Amino acid sequence: MKRRQSEVEEHRLGELAYLLQYKRIRRMYLRLKAPDGKVFITAPYYTSLSEIEQFISANLGWIEKQRKKREQLLRKPVHRFETGETVYVWGTAYELLILTDPDMVRQLCGQEAAEMMQRHQMASVKTENRKLMLACPAEFDAERRKQCLEAWLKRQMEAFLPVIFQGCGSLVGKRESSWYVRKMKTRWGTCNIKTGRICINLMLGHLPPEFLSYIVTHELTHLWEKGHGEKFKARMDLYYPQWKERRKEIEKLSYML
Repeated sequence: MKRRQSEVEEHRLGELAYLLQYKRIRRMYLRLKAPDGKVFITAPYYTSLSEIEQFISANLGWIEKQRKKREQLLRKPVHRFETGETVYVWGTAYELLILTDPDMVRQLCGQEAAEMMQRHQMASVKTENRKLMLACPAEFDAERRKQCLEAWLKRQMEAFLPVIFQGCGSLVGKRESSWYVRKMKTRWGTCNIKTGRICINLMLGHLPPEFLSYIVTHELTHLWEKGHGEKFKARMDLYYPQWKERRKEIEKLSYML
């Protein structure tokens, strides 16, 4: 009878927190778990904690090096939402143009729309020839311009997601009860397995569309399997064979956010 892998345990070695899981394997393995870079150890059954801690201590240099490399990859660019900045939409780079001059706003939006925008403190966003144009009142600060662009990006995603959910749902064989888009700091998506409600991170609108399909497939698969165990992975292999590559690639795209 095959012995099932153990539950994940939390341990500490001095100030270093790490996760430990026993498996039916012959040697120990160490990796850094996304998104926070926590140390994750898989070890053969009956390996003592002292052996595991010696293994971790011998690899402290590697852990530190990998964490620094991860921090560099995950470091997001600083946006001031000014003309000349690069903004990515669906993986394509656009030059941001902030238009506040009344004549330019009228040219872009029309006389009536320009007057309404000024009267009601509204904004308009358009893309053309790799330019992302934000027409807004001159008094809008960086935070307000950011909100305008994020609201526009959310509308783009909400228009695109029904097709994505339909296609991915057909592959997975499960349907969400509902979905919504929200900006999240640490997760690309979440799934409430009790209600079937799925949340998609707004930031995915900056990345190429294939990553949106990957995350939607991932969350729909949770309607079959709660955790990320072997059964979940087997289903992902079936529904989205490139999921492991996508998981690695997505960590390297922070420059697009």
